[in-house]
Amino acid sequence: MPKTTLGEPNKFRPEESTITEKAAGGLSSPAEEEYLQAIYTLDDEGAQVIGARLAAFLGVSPAAVSEMLHRLERDGLVSLDDRKAVRLAGRGKTIAERIARRHRLAERMLVDLLGYAWWKTHEEAERIEHAMSDEMEERLITVLGNPETCPHGNPMPGVRPRPTRPLEALRPGESAKVERIPDQFEHEPGFLEYLDGVGIKPGISVRVVAIDQGALRVAVEGAERAIRRDCGHKVLVAA
Repeated sequence: MPKTTLGEPNKFRPEESTITEKAAGGLSSPAEEEYLQAIYTLDDEGAQVIGARLAAFLGVSPAAVSEMLHRLERDGLVSLDDRKAVRLAGRGKTIAERIARRHRLAERMLVDLLGYAWWKTHEEAERIEHAMSDEMEERLITVLGNPETCPHGNPMPGVRPRPTRPLEALRPGESAKVERIPDQFEHEPGFLEYLDGVGIKPGISVRVVAIDQGALRVAVEGAERAIRRDCGHKVLVAA
């Protein structure tokens, strides 16, 4: 093996990828993957995904979203109906599910193997998901015991989700177990940490004490407290 000097480029690594689009079944760019993942995330609850929602979620202009959606439609990755609602199609759905699975596996790895707090994994997993190889994905599935959900309760692609309802659907005096925090709300800065701070996380039983315009009053493990009103639709409990 030839000697190398510290700081020299790795000469055993090809300067360009040797994988062709044909061999890979058509490669997607990071920008395309970001859009496909966003569509998958927003479609989580079956709500209609339109360009305006995507623009707000991704923090980009409507014009940029429109241009990308037409590119994705041209490539057969999404479909647009007469109302401009967006649906994942063909390979687009496969790519989005792969990214979602790797993201959720990365979150499980961070919590179950590395001891991260359940609320602190999202951004780290975002960095890992696109770099994860097929082999790493398979090994994580084995080591983690083929988990059905991420630490926030969201099911792995292909796993049938449990029936849920929003926390605010509970009547005063009614209790239910927290099932999950939908993926789209993981993106809100500080939201998961806030939930952890008031004792709300998947698997915990919550009883609704009172509901009004400004706040929800709940009992978590016997302790009553007021929580933010938006938690009412962002926290899903067992139906």
